[in-house]
Amino acid sequence: MADLFDRVQVGNLRLRNRIVMSPMGTGVDSDGGFSEQTRAYFERRAEGGFALIHTGCTCVSVKYEPRQGNLLDKLSMVGTLNRVAESVHQQGGKLSCELLVGCGRYGFAAKDPHDDKEGGDGNSYDWLIPLEGSDLNNPPFSSSPTPWMVDPSIICRQYSIEQLHDIEKSFALSAKFAKDAGCDAITILADGGYLIDQFITPLWNWREDEYGGSFENRMRFLLNLIAGAQETCGKDFPIIVKFTVTHCIEGGRSVEEGIEVAKRLEKAGVAALIADQGFTDVWYKNIPTVYNGYGSKIETAAKVQKAVNIPVGCDGNMGDPAIARKAVQEGKISLVLMGRQCIADPDWPKKVMAGNYDDIRYCIGCSECMNDEVYGRYNSCSINPSVAFENFSEVKPAEEPKNVLVVGGGPGGMETALTAAERGHKVTIWEKDSRLGGVANGAGKPRFKLMVRNYIRYMINQVMKNSNITVVYNKKATSDNIRDFGADKIVLAIGGVQSVPPIPGLKNNPNVDTAVSYMTDHTDADGNVIIIGAGLVGTETALDLQEKGRHVVLVEALGGIAVNDNMQMNNRMMIEKMVADSNLETHFNTMVKRAEADRLIIEEDGKESEIPYDKILVATGMRANLGLQEELEPYYSFDELFTIGDAAQKGLIKNAVHQGFGVAKNQL
Repeated sequence: MADLFDRVQVGNLRLRNRIVMSPMGTGVDSDGGFSEQTRAYFERRAEGGFALIHTGCTCVSVKYEPRQGNLLDKLSMVGTLNRVAESVHQQGGKLSCELLVGCGRYGFAAKDPHDDKEGGDGNSYDWLIPLEGSDLNNPPFSSSPTPWMVDPSIICRQYSIEQLHDIEKSFALSAKFAKDAGCDAITILADGGYLIDQFITPLWNWREDEYGGSFENRMRFLLNLIAGAQETCGKDFPIIVKFTVTHCIEGGRSVEEGIEVAKRLEKAGVAALIADQGFTDVWYKNIPTVYNGYGSKIETAAKVQKAVNIPVGCDGNMGDPAIARKAVQEGKISLVLMGRQCIADPDWPKKVMAGNYDDIRYCIGCSECMNDEVYGRYNSCSINPSVAFENFSEVKPAEEPKNVLVVGGGPGGMETALTAAERGHKVTIWEKDSRLGGVANGAGKPRFKLMVRNYIRYMINQVMKNSNITVVYNKKATSDNIRDFGADKIVLAIGGVQSVPPIPGLKNNPNVDTAVSYMTDHTDADGNVIIIGAGLVGTETALDLQEKGRHVVLVEALGGIAVNDNMQMNNRMMIEKMVADSNLETHFNTMVKRAEADRLIIEEDGKESEIPYDKILVATGMRANLGLQEELEPYYSFDELFTIGDAAQKGLIKNAVHQGFGVAKNQL
C-alpha cells in the first residue's frame, strides 16, 4: 500500500516523499528576481521535509502584458533563481519553477497614472486602478475577443499566430533558463482560467485557425509549449502541468473533457499532473476556503489518476494528515500538494512522519497570505509570524530571564507566552474564562470552522506542555492584583470591547446579548433569533444558529454581507454562497429603530415593520479596550507594559498573533 513517505518517481526525478509545496505567489520581488528573503522562504519549506518545492508563477515575457509574479526572460535573471535551487537542494529537496505565459483576459493592461512610462511599470499595483488613466484602446490579449475580467464592456484583443509563436519561443528559452539555474523540473501554469486554459476551453476560444476549433487545435498552444521545452531542455527533463479538470460552471470544461486533456498531456511526455478545479468565477473551488473543509479536490483528482499512468496530485486544504494519507493509500492521488498549509507550518512533513500531529500549526484558511499580494507586500501568514521574515526572525535566548505576566489567553496572548517561554522567560497567563482561546473559540464554534478549531487546539497543546508557562484560569485581572503579582514585564492581551449601538430598547434588555457572547458559549439563543450586523461575525453566527434549527433573521444597515470586512475574494464568494443556499432571511440597507419587549422595529425602503424575537444578538463590531492599560501606566514604563491585539486596536487574528510574537521576541 502506498504511503505519504514513499519515495516517488516523477519522470527521471526521484522525490524523497510524496509531499509537495504547491505553486503559489510569494509577493513580488521588485525586479522580478528572487530576493534573499524569497530564497530563505523556499529553503525553510525544504528544511521542513517537503520533497518538491514550487516557485510561484514566473513570467516568461513582459512583451504582451505586465509582469504578474517573478520574471525569467533573460540570462541575468538566472542567478537569483540558482540561489533558490541550491538552497533547496542543500535541504534535500527538489525545485520546480512554475512558468506563466500570461493571464490573458485576467491580465491587466491599465496604465498607472503615476508612471510616466507607456503601459505602466508592470508592477502589481497597476491592476488595482484599471480604469483611471487606462488606455481603453489597449486591452489585454486573450485567445479570442473575450470580455475583460476587470470590465466586461472592454473586449480583449486576440493573439495573432505570429505573437503566439513568439510566446512559444520565449517559453522555451525560459524553460532552459530554469534548467540552467538548477531547477529539477518546470511546472506549466495551465489552470484556473489563465491564458493557456483560455485556449483549451471553448468558453473562451472560438478561433477558426490552427489554435481553435477542434480539441487538438485548442490543445495546440500548450502542446507547442511542452515541445519547445523538450527541445531546449531535453526530453528527459521533467515537465509538470497544472491544469483545470473542470471549471465547475455551465459551459466550462467537464470532468470528461478534463480527463481527455490529461491523457493528451501524458501522450506528450509530461512527467506528472496537478489536477485543479474551478477558476475565478467560482474561486472557492479553485482556492478552497475555511468553509470548504479538508481535501476538497481529492475526488476530482482521483478521476484523473485512474485514467493515466503518471503521478497525479492535488492541493485543496490538504493539511489534515489522515485525509492526505488516506488519499494516497487508496490510490486516489500520487502526490499531496500543500499551499497555505506549508506557509502556516513548513515542518508539516517532519511532524507527520514523527506522528506529532498535535504539534502541527494548522492553517485557518483565512487567505490573508493572498491579501498581502494584492497590496504589493510579501505574503505573510496570520498564525505564523516568521513567514516573510525567515531570514531575520530567529528567536534568541534572553540575556536575563524575566518573570512575565500575560493577561489574556487568546491567540495573541498564547503566542506571546510561547515566544517568551522559548526565550527562557517564566510566563504566567491569567485567563478570565475556564479555557484558553479567547474569542477565537467563537470563530471556531460553527461546524464549518474546523480549521480554526484545529489551530486553537494546537496552540493550547503547545502552551500546556511548556514547562515555562503557568496558566491561571477564571482570573479577572485588575490594576491592583497585577501590581501585587510583581511581574517584570506585563502584556495585556485582553481583547476588545463589544460595541452595542445606542438603539432604544437594547440596553438592559434581558433578551439582548452579543454574537460573540453566544459564539464563546456565554449565552444561548433559542427560538426566533435576530442578529443585528451582517459582518463576518454576524453572518457566521446566523449560519451556525440556522444549522441548529433556530429561525434566524439577519439585519444589516449596509448593502450586503461583510461589506467592511477586508476578506479575500474566495472567502467572500463562499460565505455569500452559503447564505444564498441557506435561504437565511436577510434585511440589507435596513435601519433598526428600536427594540420592544418581543419585537424589533426596523425601517426598510422607507417603511417600518416589525420582526418578532426571542433573542437578539448584536454583531456590530468591537472597539479598543485600553482602560486597564491606562490604570497601569502610572506604575510601569513603556518597556514594562505592552498592549496587543484588539485591546490596542480592532484588528484581525493576524494583528494579535504578530504583535504578541514581536513583543516577546524583541521587547521582553
